[in-house]
Amino acid sequence: MEDSLVRAFGGLSLQQRRAQDRRPPRRRRFSKSLYLLRGLPGSGKSTLARQLKHEFPSAFIFSTDDFFITDEGTYIFDPNALEEAHQWNQRRARKAMKNGKSPVIIDNTNIHAWEMKPYVIMALENNYEVIFREPDTHWKFNVRELARRNSHGVPREKIQRMKEQYEHDITFHNVLYCEEPNHHAGSCHKSILTSILFRLWLTSCL
Repeated sequence: MEDSLVRAFGGLSLQQRRAQDRRPPRRRRFSKSLYLLRGLPGSGKSTLARQLKHEFPSAFIFSTDDFFITDEGTYIFDPNALEEAHQWNQRRARKAMKNGKSPVIIDNTNIHAWEMKPYVIMALENNYEVIFREPDTHWKFNVRELARRNSHGVPREKIQRMKEQYEHDITFHNVLYCEEPNHHAGSCHKSILTSILFRLWLTSCL
């Protein structure tokens, strides 16, 4: 009788341990947030950014477009300076995250996953939750309406090309592991570094 009880309770204990092993890892709780806004020109990204700022008065909004605004407040776009502008915006965001500012809002078109990767890596390094947001406007993929509404005079043909390249169903993981175009020489090293960072982040979640 005693032997059978021991076996029964032993089996129950083993089943409980197995059930515990199958439990998903605890969802990490974040105290800081990074909002990555996405959308075609004229879709309402900046309006969404302002709404978030109203909801979170402590928010910091960073847009690459700010690089092209003169001291007089005039927007003058220079395509030759676009890479420099993105790097400038990334430096601002990195500084804010290192200082623990929250939420941080990136107000860019972010058509491709790789465009958001630097910000996602910053979030990973500084323990920020990443939240992807798009405007809910009914015209956000209506090229004619977008050409009429966008404030920087982006032509309809350009918006059409951007729409065709727009990547849908973006997730944290496919941004984190994507590769930038025309940077194949360093892509292997970057992928290894990204994998190490992600594993360290997962370890800290347990």
